[in-house]
Amino acid sequence: MQKHFFSLGAGLFLVMISWLAIALPVQAQMLDRVLVVVNDDIITLGEFEKALTEMRSKLAQADQAAPSERELREKVIEQMVFEKLLQLHAVDTGINVSEAMLDEATKNLARQNNLSEEQLFQQLQQDDISVEEFRKNLKNQLLIQRVIDRDVKRQISVLDSEVDAILGNLSQGQANRSYNISHIQLAINDESSADEIEKVTKRGEELRRQILAGEISFEDAAIRYSRAGTAEDGGKLGWKTKAQLPALFAEALSNMKVGDISAPLVSPGGIHLLKLNELKGAQQKLLSQTRARHILLKAKNKVDIQHAQGELLKIRERILGGEDFAVLATDISQDPGSAIKGGDLGWLNKGDTVPGFEKAMDAMQIGEISQPVVSQFGVHLIQVQERRQQDVSEQNQRNMIREQIGRRKIAEKYEQFLKQLKTKAFIDYRTPIDEI
Repeated sequence: MQKHFFSLGAGLFLVMISWLAIALPVQAQMLDRVLVVVNDDIITLGEFEKALTEMRSKLAQADQAAPSERELREKVIEQMVFEKLLQLHAVDTGINVSEAMLDEATKNLARQNNLSEEQLFQQLQQDDISVEEFRKNLKNQLLIQRVIDRDVKRQISVLDSEVDAILGNLSQGQANRSYNISHIQLAINDESSADEIEKVTKRGEELRRQILAGEISFEDAAIRYSRAGTAEDGGKLGWKTKAQLPALFAEALSNMKVGDISAPLVSPGGIHLLKLNELKGAQQKLLSQTRARHILLKAKNKVDIQHAQGELLKIRERILGGEDFAVLATDISQDPGSAIKGGDLGWLNKGDTVPGFEKAMDAMQIGEISQPVVSQFGVHLIQVQERRQQDVSEQNQRNMIREQIGRRKIAEKYEQFLKQLKTKAFIDYRTPIDEI
């Protein structure tokens, strides 16, 4: 282990910005030469030499070529001045680090380095760093971190429009995407009234529901109901680019994932349902999701569980008899978060629910009402409403873009903040760099 191996990690933005690594100062010696006066504090020759050694070590460990000796010394001095300004600003603006915070940071630091606290202190001793020196340096780092969090990070926001702009530029190359699609067309004509169009649209909505529920396949629905020329082939249109499709279809496909079935699309020629079978020209990350709802009765012991099971069996029979699941969930469920939404839990990913609940849910058919399911929260009655394969690649891309924009803004804001501190500060360089 190298001396001064320990750091607070990514939370400290000094580490992220060029040449702004935290050096570990030493206590000033009586005979130390004063190099720089920063407001009412100083930077000594001893502190500088130690920081310089630390910087050389960091460059060597990172296998980076060091700049000229003069440039290196200038950058170390600059770094130390900025560090001192941040520490003084923290104190002046009421930021403090308590002993409890230091204790917690020490524990976290040991954990990050796969050490116990005792092992951490032993390593410090081997590196000739006293506990007092270590805690002083750690406090300085925490002070700086809290300043950056408050005065830099919290001042930054990334707008959706900024993400959209970059994503739009990236998406310009998607014109060559190819879509393997199937199609159902329900007939209307130019003379159809608004009521007739609405009636056929509702037929399309019901047909989509039946397909999603597994009551009929898209292919069988196309053969049975479609008036398009592709009906006999199960509605298959094959591979198409957006340029080869009507604008109405192309727009709908932009928001569809593989396996999706569009809402009814209205055109002068009919009411259309599209199914996206495959997609070329885009890398997808598909995530299986289940939309479910439940009714929960809380139970803490065996007697409560048995009672809840009996009650939910009665409720199950009522639902099978025609009563509305959502109404009963609102009236009966003891899960306040979902009860107000008719028991709806929304779209669930793997791991979003406790294992017992998830296992039961995964084994169910769409529309099925479960038997009572016991979990650590009580007893559940579950209904699976829908399943889908969700493409999360775009969301991942959005998250990465948002993070990149945020990092850039933070770096810019940080530089501005440091310049402001430096402009307002009294800084007296007592010794020219050539004489150090």
